[in-house]
Amino acid sequence: MKKLLIIHQGALGDVVAIFPAIMRLKKNFSQTDILCQSKIGKLAHHLNIIDKYFPTEGSVWASLYSESPAARVQQILCDYHEIVLFSYSEQLEETIGRITGKKIHRIPPRADVSQPVHVAEHVSSHLVKCGLFPLPEEVPRESRRDERAYDPTKILLHPGSGSKRKCWPLSNFMAVEAILEKEGMIPEFILGPAEYFMEELLRDRYDRVIAVSDLPELAALLESAGGFIGNDSGATHLAAFLGVPTVAVFGPSDPERWRPLGSSTGVLRPDDLDCRPCFETNSQNCDKTECFEKTSPEAVIKAFWIMH
Repeated sequence: MKKLLIIHQGALGDVVAIFPAIMRLKKNFSQTDILCQSKIGKLAHHLNIIDKYFPTEGSVWASLYSESPAARVQQILCDYHEIVLFSYSEQLEETIGRITGKKIHRIPPRADVSQPVHVAEHVSSHLVKCGLFPLPEEVPRESRRDERAYDPTKILLHPGSGSKRKCWPLSNFMAVEAILEKEGMIPEFILGPAEYFMEELLRDRYDRVIAVSDLPELAALLESAGGFIGNDSGATHLAAFLGVPTVAVFGPSDPERWRPLGSSTGVLRPDDLDCRPCFETNSQNCDKTECFEKTSPEAVIKAFWIMH
């Protein structure tokens, strides 16, 4: 069988959202590898999504964007029968095509912002057009969890995101924690490197704050929990993918395009808003924050119990 290389420069959520598509592709190739951020490649390999990964941070790969890519890069690229490039760059597509002498399947990482199309559906439809998927197929939603391995009372709260604009106020997460504790659950905050500044704000809860810097470690932590509540973030996408009952609080980003996909997920964003999701169209927050203000901790708890 043939070998496939996937090239994706996106963040965690962008890549996790297409894990099901990669798993489907993997069935048709003897080897499926990825060129991406090192931490994401490490996670994908840990979860057996891909066979091998190349880190985009490697200096040798920087030459791919020059007029004369390194010989090692050319050797690696030519070893693959098919290459799927998630990029907006026609120049990069041309460079890789010139090196390999093959047609490159270039797919925009997401649909145009004017189209309310989920990233997973967008990718799937392009792979059908490329001939890599025989027919469109619904994204798998079966749980990946081992039911014997998790604590149903442990609920993870992730108040961060790749952008502060997508973060529901920390005070609301703290209110959710208090409610869960009263209801007999064991809530814990998880913070990634981008959220370490919140440790001081959570100083009264240090015994319930877990700092995580390694994505396989995060995956193991998620798989050990009975539920997850977070923002529109890569961690939320990962929790949903792993089959953890997940509630995602959306504000300025569009759940039609970015809702987490999983066997048990819920998304909260008020329906009675006068504005459309603006995260991908405006560089700054709008003056009003109704998209977050109208979502209460009580509403999140209610959605969580439906998912749990």
